[in-house]
Amino acid sequence: MSLKEAVKGIFLPLVMITFLAGVVFSNQPAGSQAADLVITGKIFTGLNSRPLIEALAISGDRILATGSRQEIKKYIGPQTQVIDLKEGVAIPGLIDAHTHFSSGGQSLIELSFRGVDSIEKVQQMITARIKELPPGTPVFGRNYDQTLFPGQKWPDRTDLDQVSPQNPVVIERVDGHSVWLNSLALKLSGIDRNTPDPFGGEIVREKATGEPTGILKESAMNLVKVKPSIKSSPEEDILRALNHARQLGLTGVHASTDLKELEIYKKLEKEGQLTLRIYAWLPVEEMDQCLKLGLKQGQGDEFLKIGFLKTFIDGTLGSGTALMFEPFADAPGQSGLPQYSEQEFYELIDRAYAHGFQVGTHAIGDKGVNWVLNAVEKAEKKYGQKNLRYRIEHAQVIKPEDIKRFKELGVIASMQPTHCTTDMRFCEQRIGRERSKYAYAWKSLLDSGARLAFGSDWPVEPLDPRRGLYSAVTRKNIEHDFPEGGWFPEQKLRLAEAIEGFTSGSAYASFEENLKGTLEPGKLADLTVYGLDIFNRPPKDILIAPVVYTIVGGKIVYQGEPR
Repeated sequence: MSLKEAVKGIFLPLVMITFLAGVVFSNQPAGSQAADLVITGKIFTGLNSRPLIEALAISGDRILATGSRQEIKKYIGPQTQVIDLKEGVAIPGLIDAHTHFSSGGQSLIELSFRGVDSIEKVQQMITARIKELPPGTPVFGRNYDQTLFPGQKWPDRTDLDQVSPQNPVVIERVDGHSVWLNSLALKLSGIDRNTPDPFGGEIVREKATGEPTGILKESAMNLVKVKPSIKSSPEEDILRALNHARQLGLTGVHASTDLKELEIYKKLEKEGQLTLRIYAWLPVEEMDQCLKLGLKQGQGDEFLKIGFLKTFIDGTLGSGTALMFEPFADAPGQSGLPQYSEQEFYELIDRAYAHGFQVGTHAIGDKGVNWVLNAVEKAEKKYGQKNLRYRIEHAQVIKPEDIKRFKELGVIASMQPTHCTTDMRFCEQRIGRERSKYAYAWKSLLDSGARLAFGSDWPVEPLDPRRGLYSAVTRKNIEHDFPEGGWFPEQKLRLAEAIEGFTSGSAYASFEENLKGTLEPGKLADLTVYGLDIFNRPPKDILIAPVVYTIVGGKIVYQGEPR
């Protein structure tokens, strides 16, 4: 069976679905509307007024009613399916506010070095891959992380040359902001000691000779001319990503795309193959094309909408390219790589603001975050507040005095909790303890009144939202459960707050808070159902809570095993 055929078959007829004790039917009193589906058990609504309910009725793609079992009983008719949650819990459908969705789909079939803790193990994996390929075929991989290597040593081209002198090798760092090449890949790309660094990028060089080491950062990555050998179309990548996402309980994603890829999403929606809702963000470089085509944020329907324009102000902590006010603690001469001058960035925001575009800016360093806030403040003073809900994507390190400005300017902090639990291994070494106090500062932002929207940054991090929930409530390493009490535990969130980041927060960030994000009558019937009550279990159990149902618009798009 092809991937497309498999995806087409996921909308299971309600009468065929059973859960735990199975399907229950009941009589319906006269005068009330029969529901298509009723869910009973522990249900978290995300509403402050009534956070927990016992039952929920769904008609078509909307929530018909919520309340107690007794209150919802009247909506059960002869054809109504009733799902009893037993020991599980239902929550509003989880929405990942930051994904590179098609790239994530491609990553599922690529060579991944995630978690590999030595150069020797990387070499072994490359050797094994070369044996599977025709002679001279390029080897591509993702997700190496030098902070896991002994001494956190940056690798170089010679490490790859030892095992791959005849095959070009290109490996993307886990953050997607630097690549590691062997000598052949450098040669085929025309990169040597005389190649200048592009603006906003760096060709890392040997101090003695000036020769490239094989590490290219930020815009220097664009110099690579070796092409991937894997033959997978963007449509296949998206279908693969959709299949993966529904198994993880996701009912929506904010997805990186472009105008060409947007047409693929439109095609898949027309064919009934979208199994979650897409808020499609476009590169800021396509602003002029959007203006010519009359495209603006919010156009589309409840399954596919045009989102914000995406741009970058800096790099990452892991690659040493995040834009900081003060130099890195472990690299005193470096403070990051800006992708614009401050004036150029303001001019970009000014133009986007004037045309009414929402903009999401990748900003990780405290200076990068500050520049974005400054640009938004200037634009608002010039044009007046337009409720454009500008977003800072990642917002990892923030100056304490800038935290309150998020609420004041209406800027959304679009953050990824697993970045914290990945980066905390090296963060204090990179920026020192004092600046780390305001790194991944979810609680400080929330207490200041700022809006949080949570996501994964897949494929930089795994797509699984359970990892994000666990990271937000513990601030502990997922694999090894450290440090005791959590890293800067004052920034931990309650589970309800973490869920809201992945639900109502993400919905607000896409101007859809009246459609989804909470469970209440009239809203879209999007739910994530776990087979464990994650509210009454140790936090570690969040990671193993089985996804037993993913429900999108009242349709069950995924059914898993309860335990």
